[in-house]
Formats: sequence, C-alpha cells, structure tokens
Amino acid sequence: MTASRISRIFVFAAALALACAQSMAAAGADTNAPVKLGPPAKGAPGPAIPKTPAANPPPAAGPAPAASPAYVPPKKIEPNIEVNTLQAIDPDSAGVLDQSKGGFGFDMWAGVSRSLVQRLVPLLPVKAPSHAMRDLTRRLLLSIAKVPEGEKTGSSLIALRAERLAAMGDAKGMNELLDAAPSQAGNEAMSRTRVDGLLLSDDTKAACDRVGKSIHEYSNDYWQKAFVFCQATAGQKDQARLSLALLRESAADKDDAFFALAPVLLGDSKKEVKTAGNVSALTMAMLRAANQPIPADSADSADPAVLMAIAGNAGADPAVRLRAGERAEASGLMSANTLAKMYSEVSFKPEELDSALTTAEKDGGALGRALLYQAAAKQTAPAARAEAMAAALKSARKDGMFATAARVNAPLLGDLSAVSEMIWFAGDAGRAMFAANDCDHGNAWYELAAGSEVADARKAEAALWPLAVLCDTQDKMPADQAKLRKWLAAGKAAGGDGWESQAGMSLGLLDAIGVPVDFSDWAELIKTGGAAAPAPGVALWTALREAADANEIGATVLFAMLVLGDGGPGSASPIVVNEVVASLDAVGLDKEARRLALEAAVAAP
Repeated sequence: MTASRISRIFVFAAALALACAQSMAAAGADTNAPVKLGPPAKGAPGPAIPKTPAANPPPAAGPAPAASPAYVPPKKIEPNIEVNTLQAIDPDSAGVLDQSKGGFGFDMWAGVSRSLVQRLVPLLPVKAPSHAMRDLTRRLLLSIAKVPEGEKTGSSLIALRAERLAAMGDAKGMNELLDAAPSQAGNEAMSRTRVDGLLLSDDTKAACDRVGKSIHEYSNDYWQKAFVFCQATAGQKDQARLSLALLRESAADKDDAFFALAPVLLGDSKKEVKTAGNVSALTMAMLRAANQPIPADSADSADPAVLMAIAGNAGADPAVRLRAGERAEASGLMSANTLAKMYSEVSFKPEELDSALTTAEKDGGALGRALLYQAAAKQTAPAARAEAMAAALKSARKDGMFATAARVNAPLLGDLSAVSEMIWFAGDAGRAMFAANDCDHGNAWYELAAGSEVADARKAEAALWPLAVLCDTQDKMPADQAKLRKWLAAGKAAGGDGWESQAGMSLGLLDAIGVPVDFSDWAELIKTGGAAAPAPGVALWTALREAADANEIGATVLFAMLVLGDGGPGSASPIVVNEVVASLDAVGLDKEARRLALEAAVAAP
C-alpha cells in the first residue's frame, strides 16, 4: 500500500470520527454512557419513536440552536489494485517427470510448433531393440512441459503421448500420465488401450464391461470383434453368431486368427489354430478362452505388451515363451533378471545339461540359450563356465540377441576373473560386459588383451578399445590420437571380414562424442562401390541438425528417435548414428548419447 493511500485513509477516518462526535453532541447524547443492548426492563417506557414532522412546522420558541457544521463527504478513494486474468493451464502440459526426475524441462518444446509435435509424436518408434531409445522416448512422453506454440488441432497431445506409452507396453506410465490430466483420458484410442490391458491381464469381465459401454459410441472393427468375444464368453452364443455373420460381411480388417478362433469359442469348430499372424491382445484372450495353445509365430508379435503376456503364460510352449521373453527384454520392457529366472525354470534332463554345448548347438534358439545358461550356472570351474557362456553369446549374436544374452549372463560373467588363462575369452567377455553397461568388468578384459602378447589378444584389443572409450562417462579412459592410431593399427593387423565396417562405425562414434579424428585416420577405410546405406529424409535430417544447433532438447530427442526408427542404433548406418549421437551430446545428453553409441558399437557386425 502506498504512503499516499495510507494518508488518505487516515484523513477519511478522522473526518468520520469528527462528524459522529459533533452529531452526538448536537443531540445531547452522553458519549460516555454505556449502551444497553438488551430489552427494556418491565414497565419501563420503550424507546421513543420520532413522529414524522409536519410540512412547514411552526418555528420553535426560544433562541435558535447553533447551526451544525455541514457534512462534507470524504474524497472518494480509488483502489490502487491491478487485476490480471489468470490464464488457464493447458492440460496437455501435464506429465509426471520434472527435471529432478529425468524430465527434459518445462520449456523443452521451445522453438517447435504444436502442429508439428502433434503430427510426429504418433510416429515415434516404440519397438526398437534399444534400451537407450526406450529410456529417451519414455522421458520425452512423460515430461511435464509447456505445450508447443500454435493452435490445437485434432487429438490432444496428452492422448497422443498416452497412446505411444501404451504401444511401448508401458501401462504404468500411460496410467500415470492419464491420472495427471484425467479430463483428457476419454477418447477411443485410450478406451481401446484400457480394454487391451484388461484382456492381457486375464480380466475378461472388466474388459467386457468396458466393451459393452463403448460399443454404442465406437463402431469400428475392433469393437465389433471384441463384442463378439464378450457375447461368446458370456454364453450368448446365438447373438454372437449373428454378430459374427454381420462382421464377416462388413469387416475391413480380414483378421484370419479372429475368424478362425470365433467358431471354436462358439463350439462350432474344434480346429486348432496353428498361426496367429500379428497377434493382438484380443487374439491372446480368445486363445486362452478357447483353451488353444499359443502358436509359435505369436512370439514374433510387434507388440511389446503381447510379448510380455506370452512370456508370462506358464502354459505356453517353453520355446515360444522364451522367444517372447527375449524380445521383450531386448525392447526394455522385461528385466534381464526376469528373463534369467525364466531360463532357470525350464526343465531339462540331466543328460541334456551334461551335453549342453552339443545339444544347444543342435537345437539353437532361446531354448538352447536357456540350457547353456543353466549349464554355466552349474559349473564351478571357470574355464567350463566360460565355454558355456561363449556358446550362448555366439548363439545370441547369430539371432540378433547379443545384448540381451550379455545382460542375462552378466552376473555369471562378473564372477570370472580376467586372467591370462582366459585370454581366449577376452573379446567375447569384454564385449558382453560393455553391452551390459558394466564398464569396470569390461575394462578388466580390455586391459588383459592390451597387456598380452598372444596373437588372439590383438584382435580382442582392437575390438574392445572403442567400447571402453564409449562406456567411460567418467573420462578415465584416454582417447588421444596415439591410442586411436594404435587401435587402428591393431585392427588392420588382425583383419578379418567386416573390419572396415566395424572400424568405420567406431571412428564415427568416437568422433561424435568428441574424440579427435583426423582425415588421415579415415583414409584407409575409404572404399569404392557397395550398396548405399539407407538414410532418413532430408527434411528430418535437417530438422535434427537445426534443433541440436539451437539447443532445442525436446525437438532434438523427437527427431533423433525418428531418424533411428524401429531398427534402432544396431540397424542404422554409421553416419546416421554419428549424427544422432552428436546431436544428443550437443543438447547436454552426453551420457545418453554414449549409451546409445555403445549399443550401436556392440551391435556392429
């Protein structure tokens, strides 16, 4: 409150007090007498009620009373208050991660338009076999952030984010996001996601309750098929047969698995469904309700949540369960410890364990790796354990599951000492420990190779040095020119198929994290011919560079994930991974950049 306002208030108060005092004095009031608030005593006269004076009353006798001073109204006081209208908080800004919890900051969308974000978020890859990509994508979708500039069009941003979390199989994150902005949760995509979650968790009643309410609002094939399922499981078979007949006529989606399973549920067929195609949550629920075995091709589903449901189905064929479990772990949805427990629970005959190396080589696949895992855990001799794990890593690499096998076997590998007797295992063991993000144990195997004079050690040293540098977020590993050229010389001497490709990927990644690389280092890797590596579109490529240059963290992460795609860093060309890693590093995500670079280097052929 200003001094002038306070002064005016005191003047007003003084004037009012003076006027009251004068008025009471003129009326002959005793200003010191107490005021009685209760009713008058019995028999006492009541208060005098003044009579309305007659018009033009006669003058009173006696001297005229002194005139009262004229009442002067106080000066009107204008309030010195500024009123600002509070802007409504856009519910699309809701999230669960602030910067202290891994979010990318409230202003992470600065510099990018709302329409662009709404168009690109639904395209985010969510099935890549990359833990680094999953972590970055999840943080992007769950961050508390001011909505991008521009008008809102189409679906709400929070609904688009929730849908991507659901596609990742992250039901927990999706529900937390919707709880943060409950008014945005009611749309068809979210309703469908919730039904799928209930079907996968075997809560048919709750799922069908939702279907019954939604079928009147949404009428696409998904809801019609779900309604047939619910009618059949509720015993309303005649109604289900009619609904199925109508759906056969009108369905745009010719879902072979659904139309094969529906008659089985209705008791009109006993045919076993051998293939499920791109299995869905509804397909899984129908297989379960029809007491049908899960087809082997179900483990090839592109839906992480479906893979988790298959892996968790104790009645499924062990080979199918393990295959689904490995793919769920590769995408980051299942933990390595959970997969290791699944490996341990498979029942093998004693003779199979005794001949694990030959049996696993013959059978192969996830079941063979489970056998080798049990055999390695059973062994007490370091060399025998190393042999079993080397076979498991070799099998996994062949199937594109090396990083998963590395994470599952990391505790067993950690018990082995990097000693000279194990030099033959240094390359595989070190690569596996780096893949498991265990830099200390990985460095121990690298140092064993670097300090050995055995011929095999040179190849292991050349393979492990860039991994050691990429894994080192504490800058303990020297990455100067001398080390780099020693590594290049060792790799060239070791030779082998694909050495130039591996060296090119490693040089690009080292350059991206700031290791000085001269043109002369690249020169010997220059080759002519060969197929051109696939590259992202020019617009996306340019957008990534400009976002990184402008330090726009949200846009940089969004564009980087889109550039890598569902194949992830292991499938991208060296130049693409180089640009992504350099861009993430430029906006302060250096640890995340190194982790992604390490995944790419480990996956390199």
